[in-house]
Amino acid sequence: MARWGLRGKSLFALASTCLFALLIIAVIGWSFVQKGQELSATNYANSFTQLNYQRILTPVSREVALAERFANSTVVKAWLKRSDDPLLGSAWLEETQGYLDAFQNHAMFIVNDATGQYYFADQDNRLSLTPKYALSAQNSADSWYFSTRQTTVPFDINVNYDEVLNVMKVWINVPVRDQGQFIGLAGTGFSLDVFVAQFLENQVQGVTPFIINADGVIEIHPNEMLVANNVQTNRSVKSSIYALLDNEASKKSVKAALANARSSGANVVTVSVQQGGHKQLMSFVYFPLLDWFVVTNVDLANVSIFDSSLVLPAVSVFVLLLILLLIVFGFAVERLLIAPIRQLQQSAKTIASGSYEVSFNVGGNDEIGDLSQTFNKMAQQVRNHTQELEERVQERTAELEESHEKIMAAQRKIGASIDYASLIQKSILPDRQMRHFLGDDHSVIWRPRDVVGGDFYVFHSTDEGFLLGIVDCAGHGVPGALMTMLVRAAIDYSIVRVGIADPAALLKLIDETLRSMLNEEISANKVATNADVGLVFVPKNGDFIRFSGAKIALYGSNGMDFVKYNAGRRALGDRRQGEYENADLPMSGWTYYMATDGFLDQSGGEKNFGFGNQRFETLIKDNAALSLKEQAESFESALDQYMGEQPQRDDITLLLFRFDVNNTH
Repeated sequence: MARWGLRGKSLFALASTCLFALLIIAVIGWSFVQKGQELSATNYANSFTQLNYQRILTPVSREVALAERFANSTVVKAWLKRSDDPLLGSAWLEETQGYLDAFQNHAMFIVNDATGQYYFADQDNRLSLTPKYALSAQNSADSWYFSTRQTTVPFDINVNYDEVLNVMKVWINVPVRDQGQFIGLAGTGFSLDVFVAQFLENQVQGVTPFIINADGVIEIHPNEMLVANNVQTNRSVKSSIYALLDNEASKKSVKAALANARSSGANVVTVSVQQGGHKQLMSFVYFPLLDWFVVTNVDLANVSIFDSSLVLPAVSVFVLLLILLLIVFGFAVERLLIAPIRQLQQSAKTIASGSYEVSFNVGGNDEIGDLSQTFNKMAQQVRNHTQELEERVQERTAELEESHEKIMAAQRKIGASIDYASLIQKSILPDRQMRHFLGDDHSVIWRPRDVVGGDFYVFHSTDEGFLLGIVDCAGHGVPGALMTMLVRAAIDYSIVRVGIADPAALLKLIDETLRSMLNEEISANKVATNADVGLVFVPKNGDFIRFSGAKIALYGSNGMDFVKYNAGRRALGDRRQGEYENADLPMSGWTYYMATDGFLDQSGGEKNFGFGNQRFETLIKDNAALSLKEQAESFESALDQYMGEQPQRDDITLLLFRFDVNNTH
């Protein structure tokens, strides 16, 4: 009875433990399945939403960039100013045909503001010098143009639904400006029908992608009954995203998610909602160019992202393994535990009877042998577990390498976007105009810290003379580059208002314009939006130049003497408005210099101090007699030598110029 009792107790203990473990595993497994289903659906929704966002971002961004390049073409500007010149007309036709071939739908339009003539070409309308018609302020159909010409934005995008063609149309309107003056409007129009077809194809069960506008009205949806074809006149509740939700709590969650997505850039925001009587997921990402939201709706009850059908076979295999384990365990108890203990019991009785001639078998059938075998089994199990862990590590490493490759691919895309942004930023620099008007009388060092930066330089030419200067916007990299676009627009606007002959008045108006562009939310968050500016007016008649600056000083030298003209103590857009004054300075025989603080504050040398004003002034005195090109090379060489192995801390811009009375006309 003792022998069977030990065996029975062992089997009962093992069976009870296995059943209890099975119960716990079942509860945890079911919870894991539920959580895994929701987590997988969330990750899938985020990735799917980002994919659809990129599908629409690429064609729209490309068309915007092409339209801006078309509007900024020197040939286009020259033709708009002299449209009756046959040579310019031929050059314009050749230039425009290249852009017409490059546009997605091979369509373009341009309006001459002076004549009001409207030119249009597409696949059905050949490009020619004959306008389609003339715009009129009295014609209500032309009101779009006269409202657009009043704006100061770099471009305007208009989205409308073409009921005749049954496609979504996108129109890009880019103002054409020459030296800050509005001279026309150019752009292109293309349809999103290809994107819509790609967007709605290959639908996944339980996953519904669609697009809404800023008011929550559905623009694109697999169910055409939910789409509002004309959102300006038909604001039906059935075409709103809020009509899809079951309760007010879900509507509030969606409103909050839309606000978060708008402020989160291209990041996806996912929330849980009650829809169709059960829990579902909605993911949002904001597309600012069209003021749209890309949405992915995941129905957790119908989605098949996580295959739960494998759970039942896995549980069945686990139960069979438990039964097999019980059988094997019973046999092992008999051979490895009960038999050795019985032998030990018999040996103990022999010794108790007074017979000490008992020999213990140290082979595989005694207690020591059994213990050795147990350790051997344990060692084998350790080896098995180690092998399993190594396989898992290899699998995980492969997953990490795949993730790394995806990250590198995304990084390459971001790098390519920033490189393209650098080309756009360089296109606003007036290098061509300065070479044409100033020639060897100027030299520029422009070195952004990153691919794009917050420094730029300006040049404007009028009948009065020239205006040149440098600007250091707060920040560097992409934020700084965006600030340059804002400040550049403020400068162009202010030049149109007050001209170029009074730099101090121009700085004041730029400051006011910049403040009017920045909303209260940016100011409340104390985001740095200020800019250091130095401006110099060079008249075509006279022997003087006029300088005024905001935290950017003007240095001058005639080869023997050195002077420094201080600027206003406050930057444009600072918390407190500054005072700016003009200083009239001699023109002939003097070389003048303006530099942003990136040059003066660059760390280097033995003690890793900034370059400093004193070292900069000494550099001016030592090189003032050289040509401007040689001086620029000397300045750049001195800066590189001083930096050594130190990284560039900020964007760097240095402008050198000299004029005589005879070379300003």
